[in-house]
Amino acid sequence: MTPVIFIALGVGVVAAIGVAAFAAGRRRQAALAEYCLVRGYRLERERRGAQDAFAGAFAIFRQGHSRRWRWTISGSRGSRAFTAFEYSYVTGGGNSTHRHRFAMLLWEAADAHLPPFSLVPEGFLHRLGQRFGVKDFDFDEDPEFSRAYQLQGDDEARVRALFTPGRRAFLTAPGLEGDKPSRHHLAGAGPRLVWWRDGGLPGADRLDQFLADGDAVRRQFLG
Repeated sequence: MTPVIFIALGVGVVAAIGVAAFAAGRRRQAALAEYCLVRGYRLERERRGAQDAFAGAFAIFRQGHSRRWRWTISGSRGSRAFTAFEYSYVTGGGNSTHRHRFAMLLWEAADAHLPPFSLVPEGFLHRLGQRFGVKDFDFDEDPEFSRAYQLQGDDEARVRALFTPGRRAFLTAPGLEGDKPSRHHLAGAGPRLVWWRDGGLPGADRLDQFLADGDAVRRQFLG
C-alpha cells in the first residue's frame, strides 16, 4: 500500500470511531432523558466548571486537569434534594495519560453542619502516605473499619464523633459483591455531603439501584 492509502485508512478509522462515539452519546442521552421524564427529574448533559464551586471543600475536585462534570440528574428522594452526575479528570500525559471517572451523588442540606472530612478505601498508596506523616483517624476498638478506610478531617474530635459505631458498621457491611465490604468514597463539609463510586454514571437500567445505595448513605449522615 502507498502512504496515501495508509493515511486514508487512518482517517477513516478515526472518523468511524468518532461517529460511533457520537451515536453512543445520543443513545445515552435519550435513555437518561426518558428515565428522568418518568421520575420527574431534570437532566443536563454538561455543567462546565461546576466543580469549581466545590473545590475548596472537596479535594477530589482539585485533582488532575481537564475536569468534566457531565450527565447531571437532579431531583429529590426522601424529601432531600440530590444531584447525581458523572465527574472525571485527567492525570499524566502522553502515553501515561489516564482519565479517572466517577459516579457521584451530592446533597446540600441547609440544616446540616458536618465537620470537614474525607473517607476513602484504604489502599497501598494511602498506607505509604501514612508512613510519611499523612494523618489517618483509626479506631482502636474497630480494627475492621480502620483497615478498610482512610479517614481524615480538620477537626479530629468532631470527625471521630461523627463516625459512630453504627455508621462505621454500615460502611463496612458486605456489599453487592458478597462477603466483601462495600467500598464507599465519602466527603462532607457544612451543609454538603458527597458520595461516589469508581466508574461512569450507571445507565438508565441501573440508576435506581445507584440512587438507592447513595440514599442509604445519605440517611446515615443527613437523616
